[in-house]
Amino acid sequence: MRSLTYLGLSSNILEGGIPTEIGLLNSLTQLDLWKNNFEGSIPTEIGLLTSLTFAYLSDNPNLAGRVPTELANLSNLTSLKLHTTQLTGSVPYNLCSTLEAATIDCDDEIECDCCRCTYGNNTFYCHTYCR
Repeated sequence: MRSLTYLGLSSNILEGGIPTEIGLLNSLTQLDLWKNNFEGSIPTEIGLLTSLTFAYLSDNPNLAGRVPTELANLSNLTSLKLHTTQLTGSVPYNLCSTLEAATIDCDDEIECDCCRCTYGNNTFYCHTYCR
């Protein structure tokens, strides 16, 4: 399993917490967990997934807590989706400088200082709220 590069479990109505063991999947490049019923917080071990290029955690209405600061370790991340959750906090600012053609999709409760509120040639887009 440590050589797994894609974990796609979207739209399966999975419940419970995201296991901390997710951090053991160090070859993971794509994490697709959207549209489930995960609850609790995003484990800080997600910061160990330094090969990750996209993380879709949106549409998990019971996913709560603060956005982990460990996301700052994900220097290869090009797409981060956190909307339709109960997450709070902010997207780590250093992701703004490492994400070039990235999409950051989040809700009002999540601060995103690197987002722009334009739709033209925007690099960063926050779902409903830009600071």
